[in-house]
Amino acid sequence: MKDAITLYLGTARRTLYTLTLGLLRSNSREELLKLYNAAQPVPDEPQFPVDPYIIPKTDVLALSGNDKALYNGVDACGFGHITEFELKVICQLVLKYEPKRIFEIGTFQGRTTLNMALNAPEAQIYTLDLPSSQFENTRLKIAKGEESYIQKEVSGERFHNHPAGKNIQQLFGDSASFDFSPYFGMIDLTFIDGSHAYEYVKNDTEAALKLIRKGGVILWHDYTNWDGVRQALNEYYQTRPLFKGLEHIGGTSIVMLRV
Repeated sequence: MKDAITLYLGTARRTLYTLTLGLLRSNSREELLKLYNAAQPVPDEPQFPVDPYIIPKTDVLALSGNDKALYNGVDACGFGHITEFELKVICQLVLKYEPKRIFEIGTFQGRTTLNMALNAPEAQIYTLDLPSSQFENTRLKIAKGEESYIQKEVSGERFHNHPAGKNIQQLFGDSASFDFSPYFGMIDLTFIDGSHAYEYVKNDTEAALKLIRKGGVILWHDYTNWDGVRQALNEYYQTRPLFKGLEHIGGTSIVMLRV
């Protein structure tokens, strides 16, 4: 006990000296700095953010291997459009897989629809869009911020009066209540770009699985842009064996599945 008291008294005397007269001596200031540094908390190991995009990436060149696609208005990447590069990727995939029937969920201005038609001139294309009149009466809740995509004057204006539009059939309705049954098992390529809400992405994906024939291709847009799309596709990838084949095309927000 006596030794402990002596130790504490000695430490107190040394500390008092260092903080007063010792400040005038350089070696005492160095000792004070050592005490300060010793009292600092040890920093935690650096925490790096977890990448939320878990679907494996693939390269578009490995998917297509050509650049013979036809394009229309690829540089018109306004609000709500897919990017120029994404549009070219889709055109390359259409050329590669040569679909005879295409089903698109989400028409908007019809830019993607038209470019798919240009690269599959013999294909029948069906494109489904929600009429602006049904904006407030959807079966499922749409994602916040999607109002501007729905409340537009014209749907599919890009292919109206265009020669390639002759094989494009416009369909209107809510994809959560639309009757897809006439098209079950007969579609070669499905492009999902409707509502980005989680429940709608799941709804449209389940519909696409019924539409697509064996050997067909399903494409989703906005995997990296909308939380609902990412959440739904990540869940499919983690829980459904079929979706282990999902591929996120590098440099885009497009995810692809060959069924």
